[in-house]
Amino acid sequence: MTGLKTMLNPKVTAVIGVSTKNPFSPGNVIFRKLAFENGLPTYPINPKGGTVEGVDVHKSIVSAPEGIELAVISVPAKYVPGVLRECGEKKIRSVIVVSGGFSEVGENGASLQSEIIEIANRYKISMVGPNCIGVFVPDILDTFFLPSERVARPRKGNVALISQSGGWLIERLEEFAARDVGIAAAISIGNSAQTTGTDFVEHFGKDECVDVICAYIEGFGPGEGRDFVEACKKIAPKKPVVVLKGGESEAGHRATQSHTSSLAGNHAVTNAAFHQYGVIHALDEDEVMAYAKVFSFKPKYMLGPRIGTLTVSGGHGVIASDEASDYGLIMPPFSENEQAQMRAEMTPAYQGITSFRNPCDLTGSAADVDYERVLEKMLGFDSIDAALLLLLPYAPGISLQIGARVANVAKRYDKIVVAYVPDLDKYEVIIRGFELNGIAVGDTIEESVQMLNAIRMRSKYLQQIGKL
Repeated sequence: MTGLKTMLNPKVTAVIGVSTKNPFSPGNVIFRKLAFENGLPTYPINPKGGTVEGVDVHKSIVSAPEGIELAVISVPAKYVPGVLRECGEKKIRSVIVVSGGFSEVGENGASLQSEIIEIANRYKISMVGPNCIGVFVPDILDTFFLPSERVARPRKGNVALISQSGGWLIERLEEFAARDVGIAAAISIGNSAQTTGTDFVEHFGKDECVDVICAYIEGFGPGEGRDFVEACKKIAPKKPVVVLKGGESEAGHRATQSHTSSLAGNHAVTNAAFHQYGVIHALDEDEVMAYAKVFSFKPKYMLGPRIGTLTVSGGHGVIASDEASDYGLIMPPFSENEQAQMRAEMTPAYQGITSFRNPCDLTGSAADVDYERVLEKMLGFDSIDAALLLLLPYAPGISLQIGARVANVAKRYDKIVVAYVPDLDKYEVIIRGFELNGIAVGDTIEESVQMLNAIRMRSKYLQQIGKL
């Protein structure tokens, strides 16, 4: 849809449904953000006129100045068709309807929704919503009706987020901000009455600033499921599309009906379709975070399921082995010759107490140089496809520079390296040392394994279609 580009970067906006009495109404919150936080010329609209935040209120969108590129509608559902029609007559081509009370509430609402779809199509309007919280683009646009001080906003980055649930999207923004994962845009599509998740997948698939697309989808309207996976199939060879699908259980199906009125589906069918069309199927929110983060680093590929693991704690190695097994990844035992080669790289005083079967337990005596030398040797083995580093910086020989030092070793090889470091403030320098040099860090062992699983799934798909 041509209107999406304008919607995500408008030069002039309007908010229809501000209040001259309630400064905390959704319309007023949105107006303040657009006008004062985003610095966009923004016209407040209310039939009663007056002023809002010292700005004159226009009595209708028709009487507002020309040149409006995006209108946000926040009025009771019954008034939306008339307001949308006026937007069409005003030649406004991008509209966000945050109002609820449409198909999610039953037959009467569904009839209203059909009406606004017809109006949007007739006037060639790209309409997001209804029943949504809108759009957030870092440094450019924020139409969320939640006060900025109550919701964290991630920095600008290369992950696009699309969600049928506004609440789910807000939680992801909090998590992405806390983990310092940047986003290109966050889109709440709500009922996705006219503009759907498919439209945004296609849009972000062409956006060179987006390297990974993540979506939370509760269900599809008739025929929309196939359109969605077909769009993903075209994009998958170029960039990963990660989808968390809600409503796959019977209880979840009932919940989607009362939330966005979407048609949910069976988990097995969804999973099979996603794999066939190159969609990376996230099974929960933790996987969404892990997959989004690792792909934001534009990682190297993983041509097989074999992982070589270095750790300073045998217990952590066991946990990682179990986690890897759950995802169909393996840690094959190293041969006696390979073990001998790695052992020879260790500090002589500690060679007799280390284990190199895989996982390789370098013990708490290991220092930075041991990690560097053993990793250098291990990445050269044909018996592994990736490396997992389990770092517990409690070990006295591990310095705050280990992240950068080990990352420099990894840069010399084509194999993917992922690390686990406890997410504690005192280890921030280590984590940044890894991530500024292109190695993603999980804050749990499970997350680091999930990152490798995502890379393996994508690599396997690209192998299957002959792109790798």
